[in-house]
Amino acid sequence: MRAVATPSPMLRALLSAGQDPPDELLCFDELARAGAAAPSFEEYSARIGAQASVWRQTCYFDVASDPSLVAVANERLQRIAEALAVPLPPRMVGVLGDGGVSGPEVLQIVLGIDAAPERPRLKYYLIFRDDSARCVEQLRVALNAPPLPSSLRPGAVYILGLDFTRERLSDFKIYVRLDPTRVRAAIRNLAQFEPLWRGSRYLVFQRCLLSAGRQVYFHASSPLVLDTWLRGWAARAPAVRGFCGQVELMNKSLSEQGIAPLRPWIASLPHANGALQHTPSNVYYHFTDHE
Repeated sequence: MRAVATPSPMLRALLSAGQDPPDELLCFDELARAGAAAPSFEEYSARIGAQASVWRQTCYFDVASDPSLVAVANERLQRIAEALAVPLPPRMVGVLGDGGVSGPEVLQIVLGIDAAPERPRLKYYLIFRDDSARCVEQLRVALNAPPLPSSLRPGAVYILGLDFTRERLSDFKIYVRLDPTRVRAAIRNLAQFEPLWRGSRYLVFQRCLLSAGRQVYFHASSPLVLDTWLRGWAARAPAVRGFCGQVELMNKSLSEQGIAPLRPWIASLPHANGALQHTPSNVYYHFTDHE
C-alpha cells in the first residue's frame, strides 16, 4: 500500500474499519485535495450486493459559487489521471482547456474514483443548473460518444458522467430528473419500492450510452429513509450486514476526529425492461450532523 502524506478524514475512517484500500484510492485521496483550494463537498459511496466495491470517493467543486474552481478541478483531474496512468482523450482535454465547462450552466464539477480491483475507474462529472445542451454536445463530439436518445429534450441532461479506465473512456452517462407524474409509467414495479419512492425528494434516471446500463437514483428526504431500507436488507443479507458494520466503525473514527457521521442520502438501483432490480445498489453517504 502506498504511503499517503495526510490521509483525509474519510480515508482515516476507512482505514480504522480494518480496510486495506487499493493504491488507486490512496492516490485519489491525496491528489484530489492537493493544493490551497479544498473540495466544496465530499461523498463516500459503495456498491453493495452483486459486484460489491467499497473503494469509492467523490469530491465536488462548487464552480457556480467560485468560478476559479473550474481550473482547480480540471487541473486535479489531469494530475490524478497521469498518476493513475489513465489516458484522457486529447480532444476532451482541449475542450476543458478552452473553457468548455466554464459556462454559467455548470453548477458543480465532480471528481471521483471507484477503485474496485477488477476495474478501477476515474470519474469526471458535471452537474448542471441550466440548459446543458452546448456543454454536453461539445464533450460528446470530443469523445466520439453515441448520439443522445432522440426522445430526450436538448438541454435536459441534469448530470453528465464520464468514466475512464486505464484503457479508454468506459462510459458516457446522462442523468435526467424523472417527472413525478411519469414515475409509475417508467417503473412498472414501483410498488415493491414504495417506501423509497415516498421517502424521496426526487428521482433521477441514468442512461449509459456505452455500456447500455440504466439506473434509477432515489434522493432521500432524510437519511432515515435509507437507514431503514438498509437495515431491512441487512437482515436478509450477511454481506450487507457486514457493510453496515463497516460504516458504523467509520463513523466511530469520524466522531473521534470531531467530524459529523456519514449518513446515506442517495441510493440507486438497476433498471431493466421497465422494472427496478434489487441488486446491486449504489449507496451515497454525506457528512451529516442532523436527521
